[in-house]
Amino acid sequence: MRHGRAFIEFRPDAHRRLGFPWAQLCHYTLEPHRGDDAETPERLTLAFSTADVVLVGARFGKLVELIHEHDLEWVAVVDARHAGLLARAPWVASIAITRLDKSGGAAA
Repeated sequence: MRHGRAFIEFRPDAHRRLGFPWAQLCHYTLEPHRGDDAETPERLTLAFSTADVVLVGARFGKLVELIHEHDLEWVAVVDARHAGLLARAPWVASIAITRLDKSGGAAA
């Protein structure tokens, strides 16, 4: 790994931080988000061996580049009111985590 990062951390809200090992990332999919909100046109799904992590937002190309380089350290939700301040940086409106290692696929 380029920077020796062992985990990718996800911050779906101000009170939770969940990390998954880089070694468990099986694949990802960047695709259009089919939701009603035109401000969140993209969906990035990261498939780990123990969970699926779905990011919804905009300008995810840079996130994909960081994944290729093993340089994505953390991802946090940013309130829509502040999305315009990010200029060309990725904006994450929501993070949904579905654990695969719990019976029933309970979400984190």
